[in-house]
Amino acid sequence: MNKNLAGMMVAMVLVLGAAVPVMAQYNGTMKVTIPFSFAVENDHLQAGEYTIQRVANGRLRIQSNDGRTKAVFVAMPKEGNVVPEKAHFIFHRYGSEYFLATIWTPGLETGWEVLQGKRETEVARNATAPMETATLMSH
Repeated sequence: MNKNLAGMMVAMVLVLGAAVPVMAQYNGTMKVTIPFSFAVENDHLQAGEYTIQRVANGRLRIQSNDGRTKAVFVAMPKEGNVVPEKAHFIFHRYGSEYFLATIWTPGLETGWEVLQGKRETEVARNATAPMETATLMSH
């Protein structure tokens, strides 16, 4: 019984270890114009043009094109079923508040799921209407 459990754990580690490098292959920058203010984890950003890129160890950086605003945040690799031509940015919306939730990378079936910050967790818990999503595509 212990051998079976140990064998299953080794297999899971190998599968997960193989999946993460594939998802982390995209090192290019993604550009997007976001027409509303939004939050990324616990950072609040204004509407504008942004560049997003992977920096290291599951961390991504979003920076305004004027260089005045930036945030580094944690994102978990996520698999999808479609290979998008352009990057897709999915936001959760509660009333008038937007939160960056998922980034789909161009040319890959993989993306990044952004961790919820304190504000989104609080807003989601107290929401009286269902969460909606908004999707933006890169330029």
